[in-house]
Amino acid sequence: MTTSPSPSSHDSDSVPYSMQVPIGISQLPAGPSGCNTLIGCFNHLSLNSSKSRFPTPPKPVASPLGTRDEQRKIYHGPKLSDRATGGPDAGPLIERFSCLFKDQYHCKSNPKGIVSLGVAENFLLQDECLEYFKTAFAKNFLTSDLSYGDSLWGSRRINRALSSFLNDYFHPAEPLTSDSLITGVGCSAVLDQLFYTLMDEGDSVLLIGPYYTGFDRDLIGHFERKMDELAAQGHRVRAVIVCNPHNPIGRTYPRETLLAYAKFCEERDLHLVSDEIYAMSVYDSPQSDNVPFTSMLSIDPEKELGIAFDKARLHVVYGMSKDFCANGLRVGALISPHNPLLLRAMANTSMLMKISSPADVIWSTLLEDRPTLNKFLATNRARLAEAAAHTRDFFESRGIEVYPSNAGNFAWVNLGPILGIETADEEKRIFQKLLDGGVYVAPGSGYHNPVPGWYRITFSVARENLDVGLRKMEDILGLRKITNGK
Repeated sequence: MTTSPSPSSHDSDSVPYSMQVPIGISQLPAGPSGCNTLIGCFNHLSLNSSKSRFPTPPKPVASPLGTRDEQRKIYHGPKLSDRATGGPDAGPLIERFSCLFKDQYHCKSNPKGIVSLGVAENFLLQDECLEYFKTAFAKNFLTSDLSYGDSLWGSRRINRALSSFLNDYFHPAEPLTSDSLITGVGCSAVLDQLFYTLMDEGDSVLLIGPYYTGFDRDLIGHFERKMDELAAQGHRVRAVIVCNPHNPIGRTYPRETLLAYAKFCEERDLHLVSDEIYAMSVYDSPQSDNVPFTSMLSIDPEKELGIAFDKARLHVVYGMSKDFCANGLRVGALISPHNPLLLRAMANTSMLMKISSPADVIWSTLLEDRPTLNKFLATNRARLAEAAAHTRDFFESRGIEVYPSNAGNFAWVNLGPILGIETADEEKRIFQKLLDGGVYVAPGSGYHNPVPGWYRITFSVARENLDVGLRKMEDILGLRKITNGK
């Protein structure tokens, strides 16, 4: 069992059908203001009016705040809450991101900065996005958008556009309406509010972790055993969270696996949460079997398996960040068409996560502009496929295994054998060596992968940045291209 403080798909993690799956557990203590803090979000997008693929960023500035531990030692003001002063300081992921964001590589203004190949952002259509979004904002931003608008939990405009988009691209078993969903400031916020609403303090969530030792064909049997173990330990599991397409593996689940999840959750009376933030980032790959994306919304266990299934337990999360190259605009949605009580309960706190009118205008305009949308999605898939192939070729030509993938913004790369990585400490040492040398990648231990040596490499960055980062990895790690099999 892997103990995890948060399922992260943004980074959210679950496992594809071709991977063995240990079950992790996430307990949900009450976070600040009473909310269950499930997922931290550390995404960033800088928009600039320049058409250059390298707009000049501001110079990196160190934070004057220091760490919470440092501030705690010198603080003499009025008493703060135990949440503010107790517990550990920022986790390693926050520290890494803080280091990265203060010193990001730029070919002109900061050529000695850190090249980011470890953050799941999509830069492949940023120029096109910027031009379209600027025009959409100029044409469709209205005086009413300066107010709270016509709803506190998502404007009628965005709900209408998103439900229509989901009907056409996710193929739900039953048509969605504007009342089938609620929006918020990114999938992280939506998941936070969802689990705050679904669960009580101390309840637990089953997570899926990568486990590269072969295919566990007894997937549901494994779930059953873990559920029994957790119950014996006094844990009350209330939900399963799945990420499809998978992060960090970059694979899509086959329909039969999704149905197996649904059957398991029905038998155990669990909520089933499907994070589908990479749904439209599926591309053709000659190395993969190219299983098409299937949304949980499209399955019908009653018809397909002949079993009873309470559709009120199924909840899907989707957002703008990954498929639309816009991590910084912070738009996410919960789709739960058969649980109006849940949506109503979330609406009671929805003002805490209401998306901004500019983001609302921009995304709804693109979703309703089907010719542009179709061209955009096709171009994104083509560029992802090209970047994935480029990255795969780099590593495989140096004798390094790359897991076959067909979705997402990243490659799952095994540096373990070629570098002799056998322990988690050795994996972390290589990560730090790369970071010290100016390239940031995501170590597999961050995804609870029990086999050391795997790293997630984001390839959806500008090609110039990708090549600089790969060359740095080559120089730092002493990688060598194989010639004539040697």
